[in-house]
Amino acid sequence: MSESVECSELPSELLQPIGKGLDTRIDILRFRGVCKSWRTAISCSDFIPRFPLKFPNPFPPPRRRRRRRLGWLALSHDEADHLHQQTICLLHETILYRLTPSASSDQGWLIKVEDCKMHLLDPHRERYESESDSPNILPNNFVLLDYDTVELTRVHTLEIQSHIPIGRVNKVVMLNDCHVFVVYGDGKLGHAKCGDESLTCLGEKDMEFDDVIVYEGQVYVVDRFGIVWWIKINDSTFDLVKFWNRCGSGCLKTQKHLVESDGTIYIVDKYLDREWRGRHYFCVVGFKVYKKNEWGGEWFLEESLGDRAFILRSDCSLSVSTREFFGYEGNCIYFTQQNQIHVFKLENNSITNADLNEDKVYIQTAF
Repeated sequence: MSESVECSELPSELLQPIGKGLDTRIDILRFRGVCKSWRTAISCSDFIPRFPLKFPNPFPPPRRRRRRRLGWLALSHDEADHLHQQTICLLHETILYRLTPSASSDQGWLIKVEDCKMHLLDPHRERYESESDSPNILPNNFVLLDYDTVELTRVHTLEIQSHIPIGRVNKVVMLNDCHVFVVYGDGKLGHAKCGDESLTCLGEKDMEFDDVIVYEGQVYVVDRFGIVWWIKINDSTFDLVKFWNRCGSGCLKTQKHLVESDGTIYIVDKYLDREWRGRHYFCVVGFKVYKKNEWGGEWFLEESLGDRAFILRSDCSLSVSTREFFGYEGNCIYFTQQNQIHVFKLENNSITNADLNEDKVYIQTAF
């Protein structure tokens, strides 16, 4: 039987290919934190992040007219077309983790890694413009090996740099590091792969979609009527297959979110004070949560989420357990409205401001 070898004595010829095969910032930091020999085997500069990726402009060029008014701009078609060609679209990836102390607490924190920076997650903020804009960047002397990390999900967003007014993208998901699906602000559904010159619209012209999700390795979308469709991928073609029956209200004053919780998919019906498509400002007045029947395609109204809380973000929706994370109250839905965090309590259908300041102070002092 061969003798065991201490990890610090492993040859660099073995460590270097292992280190270069790691694909996330967290894995690189944990690898380098094992010991001195592992740290010298690979440097942080050796890690070349895959994201952001160049992505085709999701919006088509302007139609030909003698003169085109875009917002406050009055441009000729050639001028508008030139500015459209200068539009830059980047696909970003953010990874959400659960971070817990290795030796003590069962509860932990949500952290996210975006553009190789680790942040304590403000669950209701998509991106930070600068490091000074994010007070919760983890310090350089932070010892990651003292904590257990579990990857929860990967979130994708589009950053569009344009000189002309453009439309809005509501949701982006990526499947198998290849297929990217986009739900537009007007409810249209698009698909592209990185390297494509444009997006392909999916579904009939009169279909309007609210949300898209990757669930158990497949892509599903929900339309404004609450019908869930499976996107069947056949080589280079895509079919929308009606998968689950209608759920919730088809009213234009509702917006539907798909949430996975404990391996089960939910539809959250968000009720608004006005029709939301094409508007930037509206008021949330309530929610209803529906759970899929495990033995059929029917949905039933969920009266309680138990110890779980749903977090509805514009880039993703997720479910957390109050037993595993600090800062959340069970049987609640957290959402953002006009840059303020609110919480909806299912037990009494009330909406209040969510005060997470105490938990943020605790997080900062804990590190």
